[in-house]
Amino acid sequence: MSKPKSGKSKFIPDYGDISDPNIRAKYGYLEGFVSIIGNSILFVLKLILGLFINSIALIADAFHTLADVGTSGVVIFGFKMAKKPADKKHPFGHGRAEYIATLIIAVLLFLAGLGFIQQSIGRFIEVEDFLNSEYAYIIGIVIIISAIAKELMAQFSTALGKKIKSDILIADAWHHRSDAIASVAVGLSIIGSNYGYPILDPIFGIIVSLIIIYVGIDLIRRTSDTLIGSAPEKGIIERIKNIIEPMEGVEDVHNIHIHDYGTSKIISLHVNMKKKMSFEEAHNIADMIEERIMDKLNYSTIIHLEPKDTPSDENLSKIIIEDILKKQKEIISFHKVQITRRGNKDDIRMHITVDEDMPVGDSHKLCHRLENIIEEKCGNCNLDIHLEPCKKNCVVCRRSCDKAQNYIQ
Repeated sequence: MSKPKSGKSKFIPDYGDISDPNIRAKYGYLEGFVSIIGNSILFVLKLILGLFINSIALIADAFHTLADVGTSGVVIFGFKMAKKPADKKHPFGHGRAEYIATLIIAVLLFLAGLGFIQQSIGRFIEVEDFLNSEYAYIIGIVIIISAIAKELMAQFSTALGKKIKSDILIADAWHHRSDAIASVAVGLSIIGSNYGYPILDPIFGIIVSLIIIYVGIDLIRRTSDTLIGSAPEKGIIERIKNIIEPMEGVEDVHNIHIHDYGTSKIISLHVNMKKKMSFEEAHNIADMIEERIMDKLNYSTIIHLEPKDTPSDENLSKIIIEDILKKQKEIISFHKVQITRRGNKDDIRMHITVDEDMPVGDSHKLCHRLENIIEEKCGNCNLDIHLEPCKKNCVVCRRSCDKAQNYIQ
């Protein structure tokens, strides 16, 4: 089995197989510790400068950065939990701890944003001038430079996240990037306030708070979808089909579901094969499918094999039913043949036109014979037959019969 490929960068170490939870944890710890050190330095800088000039936007931005310190701690904790091996209570491992950690980060962001927007609105109602305003211009430049540092941290986290395909690292990268955007806005507000526009401080404070809230809500939505069990993306479904369908002996692939357990992902799917294929041949093809999926996607696979020609399949064709009806000499015509899949059975409904003088006993025998023939051909099903006497009204029936030309004037 080949290892998943990933992009190389001189700034990104190569610890080994990224499908190994212990290796993934190393990358998570690296990102977490780098983020904690960088954010701690920026928090202290922003807080001191914010208090020095009495800027609500800068103080809010400082605590936004402090929240990133906390979230990086959650990142480390999440990877520490995720690398724990499977046990009796968790047979698929602890990989979803990454998603839980991401959800915690998102909630913390959302709550922080609500708190800062409340303070910003209060400052907007009652505008306060900056203290030590003669330093505002220099401080504004310093904060904009800090935004560049945050963007570099975001790119580093993104690179690590893409290397090991980790949503939690990508989420932490967006924390850095939202902080960088917020810092640019704060820097501009401080510079603008120095030129006589103190109202810019609470305005940009509100903007920063809305950015924080938006990022938090988006992360909550995406992480919750994963934990609840969202449908797989169309792209991955197409990749799976492109891997399996060209294989000899495979007729069709459907009912594809992906069960995401973080570091462990399992695909369940149905594969149609030729009905006359031997069990050994089908089993060999199933083994090949498992190997190819693991080699190309690093997913485990659960395969349900089905014979292609099984008429009880959900795509049961009306042609089979109609062919049966055409062969019954008592049936003059038929219409409204409907087939509905319900669980493991098909509901088959039809309207049959017979001679209006047919005895009740003969009509009962006809229905009973149809039930036996259709069940033999189509498997276990629910059959609803509606008998109608032929009234020689071909327009209503919409089916031709041997006598139709005599009825049409």
